[in-house]
Amino acid sequence: MAGFDEARNLLTQQRYKEAASVLDRVISENKNKDEFWYLRGVVSLKLRNYDVAQECFERALLLDRKSKYYQIKGMAHFELFEIEDAVEAFLNALALEPNNAATNFFLSICYLFLDDPRSDFYIRKAHNVDSKKTKQLLLNFYTFFLKNDPRMSPAMKAKVEAKLHDMRS
Repeated sequence: MAGFDEARNLLTQQRYKEAASVLDRVISENKNKDEFWYLRGVVSLKLRNYDVAQECFERALLLDRKSKYYQIKGMAHFELFEIEDAVEAFLNALALEPNNAATNFFLSICYLFLDDPRSDFYIRKAHNVDSKKTKQLLLNFYTFFLKNDPRMSPAMKAKVEAKLHDMRS
């Protein structure tokens, strides 16, 4: 596991290419460890190599069905704006771990993009499971996706920011 720990440390240090090299070596020695494939997929996702990331997540899922594998697979689809595929992955994750606040949150966001009323159910569920985490995810979503969107007027931004501030209090 020394190589695996080394790769995790490199990932933490954001040294993604080095982590990928270490994981490729570790995986070549043992192809049947789902955690190795999962971590290789995470590294590929960080490198924005989505095809390799999805292949690695699929390999991890073939070896062991874990909620976090489906969740990260959903995140990869979400980054590519493949919303229906993201929904499927998040639903699979929730089938294994129904009370995961982050998965419920991201499923809610997917349904929001699809203009599907189920969005309300999943955001409420995320909030009921872990209100603090859900509020932080909302703030992060606003910061990364909406705050600098030129389509949002200053008044609309101020209103959203005030609402987010009230939620965090």
